[in-house]
Amino acid sequence: MSSHSGESHQHSQQASSGTEENPVTDEQYGVLKTENDPRPKEQIISTIARRHPIELEERIDTLAKPLIIECASPGWQPDEWPPEDAYPEGLPPNYTEPGDTRYPAVPCSLEDQADEIIAAAEAGCAAAHIHPRDPEDCLGTDDVDMLADIYRRIFEETDVVSVQHSWKITPDNSIDYIDMAEQKLAAAGGSNKYIQGSVMLWPPFDSYPKKYTERMREGVEFYREHGIKPIHKVRSSYNTRRLYRDLNATGLLDDDDGPLCVFHDMGHPFGWPLDQDPWMPIEMITSLEQTKQRFPDDTVIGVCSGGRNWLPITIEAILRGVDYVRVGIEDYYWMYPHRDDVIQENIEVVNKIVDFCNLIGREVATPAQAREIMGIELT
Repeated sequence: MSSHSGESHQHSQQASSGTEENPVTDEQYGVLKTENDPRPKEQIISTIARRHPIELEERIDTLAKPLIIECASPGWQPDEWPPEDAYPEGLPPNYTEPGDTRYPAVPCSLEDQADEIIAAAEAGCAAAHIHPRDPEDCLGTDDVDMLADIYRRIFEETDVVSVQHSWKITPDNSIDYIDMAEQKLAAAGGSNKYIQGSVMLWPPFDSYPKKYTERMREGVEFYREHGIKPIHKVRSSYNTRRLYRDLNATGLLDDDDGPLCVFHDMGHPFGWPLDQDPWMPIEMITSLEQTKQRFPDDTVIGVCSGGRNWLPITIEAILRGVDYVRVGIEDYYWMYPHRDDVIQENIEVVNKIVDFCNLIGREVATPAQAREIMGIELT
């Protein structure tokens, strides 16, 4: 017997024994009306309001802020299958022949690359991250002229926030965050239009290059002077701690140009691995909480996911209230963690995340809101 049924039966017996000399009260009843219940409706609903006032519960504001969605496309992944000997551990489940289409979602022409971002922006993406493709062979490149061509087409239709890589390893095995940023600024006539934010990696690969803290400081100072927002992308909880220590030691923890941006690289080959459940969401949640504790309250916290588990981890990050997520085909290939469905178009993954935000009532940020949240100004 359910608790409500037992409670109602007990109160029904009590009600039948009530007399005018010993009247029953609403405190002797449950919240469900009983047979021959002597209480008027007003008294019953008043009992419910006193005992279970769920309408007085306070708001939970975790989701009560706009979410910045970045689209990363077209990225680095090859569009064609390599020879079989490229897979010494065994062929992928959908492998066909060398030279056949591996990833149909990859756009190759400059026009198509721009159109993918335009479509993503129209769907709800406020930011873009682009590694251009050379239309001759559809391979990724750092060519600044191609990047500028793509962004010129994009900005004819939309106003996304451009978040770019701008680093290279130098001959002495150090890192340079400035030279490529200068090229992107020059391509826009000195404006930051093609590089409103620039990614700083912690670490770039498996370990840190020489003089990393010094090169990072030089890069951050240059970015601040030229209106470029440093986007610190961390790849483990250890790297988050080192980021804090290095910024603090070099006097860069307090950003006069707006909040710090600290993004978690989840699922990248050099980032947090996402190939195990339930460890994956637990690790992300604890890492996000550590980041919140280490950095100032206004820090913009993001999750850039990749690999098989990109969809669950991105959804979990959104539910945790992060400020920024990355989607797109750069680091995605499979649509679901438990099925071998290959993503057919970049817009498919964008729509899934925008639809999820609409489902849970979370606002999707516009480019203008994204710049305000991140502390970016166009120059």
